[in-house]
Amino acid sequence: MKKFMVYSLWLMVFLLSTIYYLPSTTYAHAFGTLYTLPLPLWLYLWGAGAALIISFLVIGFFGKSPTQFSFPKFHLKINPLVILFLKSISLFLFWLTILTGFFGDPSAVDNFAVNFFWIIFLLGFTYLSAVFGNIWETINPLKIIVDWFGQLKPILNYPKSLGYIPALIFYVLLIWLELLSGGLGVKPLSLSRILLIYSSLTFLGILIFGRVWFQYGEFFSVFFGLIGKLSPFARPGSLLEEKPTHFSLLLFIIFMLSSTAFDGFRATSTWIRFYYNNLAPLENFLGNSGSQIIQTILLLLSPLFFLNFYLIAIWLMKLFSRSALSVRNLTLHFAFSLIPIALAYNVAHYYTLLLIQGQSIIPSLSDPLNLGWNLFGTADYQTNVGLLGASFVWHSQVFIIIIGHVLAVFLTHMMALKIFNRKQAFISQIPMLFLMVLYTVTGLWILSQPLTIGG
Repeated sequence: MKKFMVYSLWLMVFLLSTIYYLPSTTYAHAFGTLYTLPLPLWLYLWGAGAALIISFLVIGFFGKSPTQFSFPKFHLKINPLVILFLKSISLFLFWLTILTGFFGDPSAVDNFAVNFFWIIFLLGFTYLSAVFGNIWETINPLKIIVDWFGQLKPILNYPKSLGYIPALIFYVLLIWLELLSGGLGVKPLSLSRILLIYSSLTFLGILIFGRVWFQYGEFFSVFFGLIGKLSPFARPGSLLEEKPTHFSLLLFIIFMLSSTAFDGFRATSTWIRFYYNNLAPLENFLGNSGSQIIQTILLLLSPLFFLNFYLIAIWLMKLFSRSALSVRNLTLHFAFSLIPIALAYNVAHYYTLLLIQGQSIIPSLSDPLNLGWNLFGTADYQTNVGLLGASFVWHSQVFIIIIGHVLAVFLTHMMALKIFNRKQAFISQIPMLFLMVLYTVTGLWILSQPLTIGG
């Protein structure tokens, strides 16, 4: 363990020095176009780091107990008729998505299922969950279908040692389908078949292990449950008083970070240069699927970057605070503090996709089954690609990344106050502060890189 930490520290120094000496770029992600930053990139990076340090000092100076500060929590009381209506809509959209994959427009760009599942649902519902809480728990169509069968006696007890590994596997497969399947995940017919297979596997998991499968094995329940913890309507204490009971949930959260960063980095010209200079020769050895295999391996390895630095920060935290708690205990105790960073990465990278490409669903709403209908008069709607300016996109991305990390700094300090005294808590969070700065710099650096053509 000690040797691992020594090698990890050297790796951290190397990567930080590499990032520092990279030539400053004057471009930012903006729908495949180049945008000259009004200030040098290093000023944004230093400014973001300074914002985190100042936030850390303010929170550390004024924060005296975990109960002194708390998220605003509101009680959301919904009429049962409204819940019934939402469940009906959820079921309708579930079956409509599958049907339009089979019988809708064969073009992925114009197909309702593709636009709804990958953009409106996966992105839009993520952001709704962050605002209104884990409403997926109530309107999950698979859970609604299971409820029709009443109480189901499980065949086997779920092995708690397995933790959230099934949900994590489904998560990795989902990202692979989206990014590396060669279009399989966005072909309407394939998408519907995949959704039916996933639904069948979910029902099989419930038949064998019971409803506990929704807690550990059903990807969407785990994902939206984590995002929903940030909501002001979430159950009080869900972030500060709870912690993962299994290391696999930390890996799930880390993959939320790394998969977004991987997707962002993969779209840059820096990635193209790195790939063709270092990895392209392997394609000849691996054959026609060489690129896909290489990128799949890199996707699977991507969490190691974030996990490695997180474990180093936790190890240093234990060292600085002289805590009697084990590294494993501390690792799980602070795991939920990474959720706002994961959400910030997601929003910064994809909110433009939701607002721009998400418009593609407007014409398909009027003719979801490709029968020549015009139900809502939107069949001829044209996407407004100029809805957002490049300057607004870049500065909003910077703001979102910084806010996510400031919230993480706040959370880690409140979590520290639950197990340390005030002095210990402040000292223990110095390594976490550097971790947050590293994550911030990484996120902004990726966002600032010029996009590849068609990226």
